[in-house]
Amino acid sequence: MPPVTLRDRRIWVGNTPYTLLSGEIHFWRLAPAAWRPALRQAREMGLEIVASYVCWEFHELASGRFDFTGATDPRRDLVGFIELVADEGLKLLIRPGPYIYGEWPNGGVPDRCAVLHRTHPQFRREARVYIAAVSEVLKPYLATAGGPVLMLQAENEPHPWPHIYEHQLGLGTEPGPFQTFLQARYGTIEALNAAWESDLPGFAAARAVTRPGIETRAYQNRHLDYVRFQHAYSAEAVAWTADQYRAAGIDVPIFANVYVGESIQNWRDTEAACDLVGPDLYPTSEFQGGAEEVIKTFLHPLRYTRSYSALPCIPEFEAGIWHGGQYEIGALTASHYRLAGCLALLAGVAGWNWYMLVNRDNWLMSPIDERGRPQPDLYPAFRALVRVFREIDPPNLTKLTATAVTVDLLYQTAGADERGFAVLKALHDAGIDHECFDVETGRLARPLLFYAGGPWLSRAGQERLLAYVEAGGSLVYFQQGPRLDDALSPLNLLEIPAPTRILSASAPQRLAIQLGDERVIASPPAFFIYDDPLPGDPILAERIAEEPGEGSVLALHIALPVGTRYTVGVRRTHGAGQLICLGLPPDPALVTALHRWLGVPIFSQAAGIQTALFERDGVYTLVAANLGTEAHTAAVQLHPDLFAAREWVARDLFSGAILPANLSQDGRLVLHLDRKSGTVARIEPQSSPV
Repeated sequence: MPPVTLRDRRIWVGNTPYTLLSGEIHFWRLAPAAWRPALRQAREMGLEIVASYVCWEFHELASGRFDFTGATDPRRDLVGFIELVADEGLKLLIRPGPYIYGEWPNGGVPDRCAVLHRTHPQFRREARVYIAAVSEVLKPYLATAGGPVLMLQAENEPHPWPHIYEHQLGLGTEPGPFQTFLQARYGTIEALNAAWESDLPGFAAARAVTRPGIETRAYQNRHLDYVRFQHAYSAEAVAWTADQYRAAGIDVPIFANVYVGESIQNWRDTEAACDLVGPDLYPTSEFQGGAEEVIKTFLHPLRYTRSYSALPCIPEFEAGIWHGGQYEIGALTASHYRLAGCLALLAGVAGWNWYMLVNRDNWLMSPIDERGRPQPDLYPAFRALVRVFREIDPPNLTKLTATAVTVDLLYQTAGADERGFAVLKALHDAGIDHECFDVETGRLARPLLFYAGGPWLSRAGQERLLAYVEAGGSLVYFQQGPRLDDALSPLNLLEIPAPTRILSASAPQRLAIQLGDERVIASPPAFFIYDDPLPGDPILAERIAEEPGEGSVLALHIALPVGTRYTVGVRRTHGAGQLICLGLPPDPALVTALHRWLGVPIFSQAAGIQTALFERDGVYTLVAANLGTEAHTAAVQLHPDLFAAREWVARDLFSGAILPANLSQDGRLVLHLDRKSGTVARIEPQSSPV
């Protein structure tokens, strides 16, 4: 039978491709009479794939004894459900755990196992029995055997749960896996003592620091080792579980899912432990959390998946919410789902699984109800999203951006990423789409790279940035660059200069920064001054008068330093590239001006909305989102070189309307977006070249 593989951002069964667009149906939590109607509504929506957990605790009748055929309860008929999926012409993502969470007691594992952490030997002995039993049921239904099961999920949001298993993990007073990890990392107690600036007699005496706090090298190194331990624990939990399924005969791709908010897992390492990993996303209704929610817990995580994943995806994409959760996030409307879908496409994902597609015992606001009937206020929005998704075919699209930001997972997970967020927010507010450049792999390098990390970075990471510049890239730092390694010892491979003074130009004071022919006006709360001569070309700024009409009672005082000039940065070459150190915080005007100064194209940009431009075979796809609370008409500036010498037509794929555009002349296209909504436009040649 044909193999099942992941390539070209799709799932392939032999030579037949499937796009990962799916919806979750928990068969054992619905009346069996609702299974077929729910599956038919999924197919009517345009889906080819559905997904379901398999609950260990529910299917186990006694230790080692299981019912997967409904002999004791028709809701336990896993076999019948899979056969029904096949009968309806659908494919299946199966998610048997051991942990499933799923708003089920103990996260879906039996009581005797829930008292043990995931890598505990006794937990694994018990889990191995369950994995073997469920695998035996699933094997005849794998796509490699001609069945509907395309992929299997091993584990669920793997996490050591240190607040629960503190003592078992070695995070309390007794040694455990944490100390074992330290010994594997350092090898000798002398090496650990050097990093921790301690005099421990042995690894058993090491104690974890689970929260950042005291800013000393010793304290921070202890905390970073705790972060590394969580990463290693979570990846190893997935690796062991995937190995057990492989040993039990599962030969379809194995995937896992991870948190988006707490960053407990190292997503790249977790995908290396199986075949595919993506983050689960549950935004508030219409993104009430504002820019921080949109950027930090939605767009940035999804953009990052593109830097490591074989198939950038969302294993659980919000479609409804658990009972009680609606009081935290608000009612989920049709416009919310369209906005979230457009933002996911804008970030560049190639697929997702809606969780849940169908309501059940403690889940609300899905597009299909518990009886398998469409919800009239929600279902059409999902069907429209599926139709547009199919029309643009995201796995085949090439994202057009010349810009990237750095990602250092260790720094981000350590909870110290506010400076990085400032860079992301400046690009977001400027409406500039970008990729993510993982400093540990160097993937997705782009001509312009903004450093979004902290004051420390591993030697390997610094070497990778230096290699990026020497190969021809432009690397920009705002105020802070890495001058320490990840053990917080001095290391400054990029020769980041230290400022000699720090001043303020807070409003109403202003600075004019000169970037070649570009002049940027800013009022930074703090800016760095470099008095000593620096190798390279200085970047100058001058204090200028306050805005006309400010009418400050301190106008005379504020005017006194007007005309004072400062060196606020430096531009110097390294190999074929350049390093730009700026002693200014990032803001939208500054990041936009840097693109113009450095000759780096912005392929789509509009005031007040987010956009991203994609291309396939000379046809362009523009994805746009309006996060504002009012309807907005935006003139989107597309890169004019793409559209010269041809006439083009732009069509809104949701409404079918032809959009006002003069692309061949100036690259402008006009969009009207309702509040908290998004759309997708296709731009294609109208005639032969002129």
